[in-house]
Amino acid sequence: MTITPRGLVRRLVRTAVLQAGRGEALRLDKNERCLPYPARVVRAMLAGLPPESLTAYPDLLPLYEKLAKHHGVDVDNLAITAGSELAIRYLFEAYLERGDEVVLLDPSFAMFEVYAALCGARPAAVAFGRQMCVTPEQILRRIGCRTRIIALANPNNPTGTVLSEEGLLAIVRRAAAVGALVLVDEAYYEFYGRSMLGYVPRLENLVVTRTFSKAGGLAGIRLGYAVGHQAVIAALNKLQPIDHVSALAAHVGGYLLDHSELVEDYVRQVEAGKRFLVAALSGSGLPVQSGHGNFVLVDLGARREEIVRRLQCRGCLVGATLRLPAHRSWVRVTVGPKREMRRFLSALRAVRQDLGLSVRRRAPGVSKRAGVS
Repeated sequence: MTITPRGLVRRLVRTAVLQAGRGEALRLDKNERCLPYPARVVRAMLAGLPPESLTAYPDLLPLYEKLAKHHGVDVDNLAITAGSELAIRYLFEAYLERGDEVVLLDPSFAMFEVYAALCGARPAAVAFGRQMCVTPEQILRRIGCRTRIIALANPNNPTGTVLSEEGLLAIVRRAAAVGALVLVDEAYYEFYGRSMLGYVPRLENLVVTRTFSKAGGLAGIRLGYAVGHQAVIAALNKLQPIDHVSALAAHVGGYLLDHSELVEDYVRQVEAGKRFLVAALSGSGLPVQSGHGNFVLVDLGARREEIVRRLQCRGCLVGATLRLPAHRSWVRVTVGPKREMRRFLSALRAVRQDLGLSVRRRAPGVSKRAGVS
């Protein structure tokens, strides 16, 4: 007798993601920190980790208290999770019933759709057009009586676009009128600098998620959190495993909160690297869109697939699965400091020359920057 998973799982389509061998490559495919922390910083991060951390279940209270102080909220407004995507998953599982609707952007963070499907909910997608723009009014029109969650990454990945504070507040108010939650995922907050987190104490149906993986550079230890109304966080926490975040993650996360200059310095390096990369790409005749995250979109033309493969052979990985129907020849490139961007440009130049692709020169500074809607 064949044992089969439940129908929701059978119908779910997932794309395999390359993991093996990534550590040796120039990793510009997943928006990680592409410059390792210096060994002295890693030693400092791990210093003070007590030996019993390996044998005792983790104590997360110190990290909860640091985060609460950092954001000016109560501990009860926080849920620390093993990566922010688990906070998103638990929120969906806590509030979605079969047949509910989740309003989301298309494309956006892929796990929004996955978690909605696992709950039996239907996605009500607001699609980006050729101009890579979605307005708050389009989202407002999708909110209806079946809507239970509006999930918005701000800045959005992979488009790099953002919704204005005014637009997000209008969405939160409309959602409250129909009894829906608004999830604002701020994974790329540090590269944008504007947040909805300050509104959480006043808006009961607003939840903000953050991660240590992007600007914090701690993707390998899996640490994130949600900030929301106490009742919402209590519901989310009912779905958490008893001991879900490792002692190592909690310790290193606390260190990073105490040494925010490490994040701020890297953000400055990324911004400098982005200006350098955009100027070089546009000067070479390649269309590029610079948004508000630590990545840009680049049009590689009709030979995109072959260019991506050849870059990989040269130890350079880029994000090639973007679900951008109007921009099939585009790829996403994670941005890092200038040194790493020079390595990428050198590899790209060599690949294009190998393929006999002409390099047109034009004045830099003609790229399009994703705006605020």
